[in-house]
Amino acid sequence: MTVSNNGFLVSTSFDYTSIIWSLNEMKEINSLNDHLAAVNVAKFSPDEKTLVTAGDDMRVLIYDAQNLAIKLNAKELGTHTGKISDIAFSKDGKLMASAGWGGSIMIWDMDQEGLILKTTAGHKGPINSLQFSNDGKYLYSSGYDGTIRKFDIFKNISKGLLISHGWGVNVFYFNEDQNIISYGTTDGSIIFFDFNSEKKILNIGEERIPILTMCLNSDKSIIAFGNSEGRVVMFDLNDNSLIRDFRAAHGPVWALALNLDSTMLFVGGLDDYINQWDLVTYPQPVIVPPGPARRFNPSNLASNGQKQFARKCSVCHTLEQDGKRRAGPTLHKLFGRIAGSLEGYKYSDALINSKIVWNEKTIHQLFTEGPDVVLPGTKMPIQRMKSSADRVDLVNFLKEATE
Repeated sequence: MTVSNNGFLVSTSFDYTSIIWSLNEMKEINSLNDHLAAVNVAKFSPDEKTLVTAGDDMRVLIYDAQNLAIKLNAKELGTHTGKISDIAFSKDGKLMASAGWGGSIMIWDMDQEGLILKTTAGHKGPINSLQFSNDGKYLYSSGYDGTIRKFDIFKNISKGLLISHGWGVNVFYFNEDQNIISYGTTDGSIIFFDFNSEKKILNIGEERIPILTMCLNSDKSIIAFGNSEGRVVMFDLNDNSLIRDFRAAHGPVWALALNLDSTMLFVGGLDDYINQWDLVTYPQPVIVPPGPARRFNPSNLASNGQKQFARKCSVCHTLEQDGKRRAGPTLHKLFGRIAGSLEGYKYSDALINSKIVWNEKTIHQLFTEGPDVVLPGTKMPIQRMKSSADRVDLVNFLKEATE
């Protein structure tokens, strides 16, 4: 998620969309549907004239953001070789960097809308997070190799290793004025490292509960981290003191954003909506054991088939005819439907050309062998169901629920 200075929030989702919200009216004003897979990140340029989105389809898309209420047309800036995890702008907005699981960073000239260079910046494997130096000469990056690195953009050389953690570093922020770097890792650590004293001045976390996301407020005086079990921890960067520590979501926290005056925190997770937390009147809560997201936690009275649908299918599909936004098409009237034939949905070529008709046999086959075997090249997540009883119950539930 990202927030503009003039009161708009952009959220991205597994359902291939980016939604633009008016924070003044607290309502959706626009929807961007140009990606072909999950959208992972959206950022405004410093002058807020451009909006950039990127995701699992490996594409970087740019939009003219000067009027967010009208239909916005996407322009493809370029592509990566793996899903894109982060984008960052230089302070003057002339440069933008994108990085992802293909293990490369691309740096773009935003005036010319062209690629300047491509580099690994010394990383081995997926790259998770990016930040330009204040003067725009350097790029900082973190990755699954457990490092945070510094790269000289104009000399096209690595300036060395800043942090070596051992576990992957998902998110970070380098306060150049204080010479302190704050980061969150896949082993659940939140660490503040002071380069002046060459010491960790803060080191907290829950063992093996990954930190997934991070956000800063507009003046970069507050930082918030979210983990995979719904916990949000916030700090004042003026003195590195704890502000809040609470459970903010059911299931993982995938995205965070603070409004302009830091009175509201927006939290995105597995639920179909954005949680909004009032940071002024909400009392300091006590951490409680996190639970699963509601969509994935059906009633104990639900049939086994319904439970299997909730766990295996509901993140991508609905059962209703009109269908809410999901990564996949509605399953309404599924049986007897030719794969790839539902009007209005962007299918992969693999599904369109498969000539599969959905019935008991083909659905069993899909979950026995896996989508990657049955439909090579499909966008469908790779998952299998080992239990034949669970497959039978799921098919029986779908036959009844999709009529």
